[in-house]
Amino acid sequence: MEEDELAQVNSEMRFLTLELMKIAVERKVSFREVLGEFIENVYTLEHTIRKRTLKRSRRKAKRLSREILGNRGREQQR
Repeated sequence: MEEDELAQVNSEMRFLTLELMKIAVERKVSFREVLGEFIENVYTLEHTIRKRTLKRSRRKAKRLSREILGNRGREQQR
């Protein structure tokens, strides 16, 4: 990883940490509890994105297949 990329990652981590600390103080719970919730939400979001991407890919493949088979069917009828 490049030095500037590492600096960017560190900056984002500090920002997220501060925001999570603020949430923990507002809710009067531990940072660890808020962090656990955040991590769980990240995995939920990742799962949702993957699931939707897979559905889109399947729909696209199905549509392309219909287009290809539809064209072949017309050619065979001639």
